[in-house]
This record gives sequence, structure tokens and C-alpha cells, in this order.
Amino acid sequence: MKKILVSLLFIAVLSTAFTAVAQDDVFVLMDTSKGEILIHMRPDLAPKHVENFLHLADTGFYNGTCFHRVIPGFMIQGGDPNSKDEDRRNDGQGGPLWKDVVSAGDAALLTELSEKLESRGYAGMNGQASLIAEFNNEPHVRGTLSMARSQHPDSAGSQFFLCVARAASLDKQYTNFGKIVYGLEVIDEIVNTPRDRYDNPHEKVLIKDCKILYNTYEFSEEELAAWAEMQVNE
Repeated sequence: MKKILVSLLFIAVLSTAFTAVAQDDVFVLMDTSKGEILIHMRPDLAPKHVENFLHLADTGFYNGTCFHRVIPGFMIQGGDPNSKDEDRRNDGQGGPLWKDVVSAGDAALLTELSEKLESRGYAGMNGQASLIAEFNNEPHVRGTLSMARSQHPDSAGSQFFLCVARAASLDKQYTNFGKIVYGLEVIDEIVNTPRDRYDNPHEKVLIKDCKILYNTYEFSEEELAAWAEMQVNE
């Protein structure tokens, strides 16, 4: 009887999935050189991290970056602008500048202010932008989208990682702000890419594009079914 009820619930959710998206539900469809990954964003967990990620995705910041660190049984990491070129030595050290995380109008104002400061002998505002940590109680499970950072808690910028397995050691230490709906097989393929001693894949694994979706109308049948199943299971 329990299995029948679960099946009926799944069918009901699937049949209404086109209208079952809450007002604040937003997704990112990440097109990589290994396939597409559909991610459900979680502003209820980390609103500023979601806002930052969506802005960078919308402005094309992530286009052409690579997954520069892959560790089987753990995670894949990407989002570093340094990974766009052929020099692997500085991959993992980059992040967004202040102009990258604000609107075009504010970026122009920042540039003007930076030039004024420099004309007076001060350092300009050309450094990397960092987010204040939004650690939460959501566990780092397989499919989790979380933000990479350096030793300081408030040092995340653009680099993110996707867990390929449970990573309990990261709970409440890194900002969890999304979860994969569809494309787990893609991150499995990425994490098993042959890599060097720095965990950087020999073959570049590109993020070609990130598309923001505010409803399910553009989901494939497989993505729609995966979204419905996620709603049932959670």
C-alpha cells in the first residue's frame, strides 16, 4: 500500500510539475563539455550566495571556465576565471573582481572611483570581491552545490564545487546553496577524468554556458521527471 501511495504521489507531482514551481524557485542549467547539469538553487539557505552565483551566471562570467580540480569520492571544483587560459599554474587562485559582482552602472562608478583613488596615490578598487559566509545546517550530500573558499570563512568569490559523494566534514564549514536535479552521471564522468598530481584534469572540462530558468517549461522530459522525484523524496 505504501508503494502504491508513493507512486500515486509521484504521478500527481509530475502531472502538475509545470506549475509546481514555487515563486522563489530558480534553476541553473549548466552546459559543460561532458553534458548538462540542472541545479536547483536554494536562496532559503544562502540568499547572498545564490544572488552572487546567478549574477555571475547571467553575465557570462562562468562561460569558458573549467573544472580545474576533480577528486573521486569527493567533489569537482570550478568557476575560476584563471582557468580560461592555457596556463594551469594559477588555476584555483582566481575569483571575481568588484566590477564583476555589481550591475553595469555600478561597475562604471567603481571604475571611476578607482581611477580617482589611483590618481591620488591610493590603491584602486581592483581587488577580488569576497562573500560573507552563510553556513547552514543543510548536509553536503551527493549532488550538493557549495562554495569554495580559502582558509578565511568570508573568502568565497566565484569558485564552487559539486559533491559526488557525502562529505560530512564540510557541513557547517562551507556554504551549501543548491543541489543537482539532473546530471549526476555528468559529474561522475567529470570526477573520473584523468588528472595530474594537482587534481587538474589533463583534458579541459569546460563550462560552456549557464542558463537561468525560473520555471520548468524548458526542462526535458528526463529533467522534469527528476524534479518531480526530488519533490517527492524531499
